Amino acid sequence: MSLELGIYKSDILDHALAAGYFRMGNDLFTTQEVFVSNYGNSAIYDPVFWLRLNLKKAKETATTKRIRKKCAGFSFCIELAEITKEIESLYSVYLNSVNFDGYPSCKACIPELNNPAAAFDTQMITIRDQGRLIGVGFFDIGKKALMSVLHFYHPDYKRFSIGKFLMLITKGFANDCHMDFVYPGYFTIDGTKMDYKVFPPVSYTHLRA
Repeated sequence: MSLELGIYKSDILDHALAAGYFRMGNDLFTTQEVFVSNYGNSAIYDPVFWLRLNLKKAKETATTKRIRKKCAGFSFCIELAEITKEIESLYSVYLNSVNFDGYPSCKACIPELNNPAAAFDTQMITIRDQGRLIGVGFFDIGKKALMSVLHFYHPDYKRFSIGKFLMLITKGFANDCHMDFVYPGYFTIDGTKMDYKVFPPVSYTHLRA
């Protein structure tokens, strides 16, 4: 598949996602495994599974209703993405609270945003509790599909399942835009940091190895 930098928008992005590509920086990549650690002179890798949610089969469940109820007191907004000091500050707090490696900053993850140099059309979700920023999600939109790029939240609100709530908001946006698929990214069998991505029912979740 031939992809040129700067054209990962509309149906071009749809086709790339369907082929197993995903965003890295301002470009696309694909892989079947991720490095875990070294064991002696050998490297240990985990297989990667790419996720796709089929919105035509998606239904509300007891779990999704429970998450919405827990987060009912929060407000959220979906708008053209930008990276502010407030957002970077929240990301720094989040990164310091988790036990896995991540991008050092939002800017490192998303180096270009909605300018001539940007390869993607990017939107963002902000979640607030009485004005306090508690969750952020970035996603790139195509014509009939979108992909989640980066989700994070304040650790004080971990019990509210903000990561899953961000996924539900993203899915709702895609439904409102009459899209067919949402691509949450990938997960690994032995890793746990991506577990929130696999909470939707298997009836409308597709796996690609």
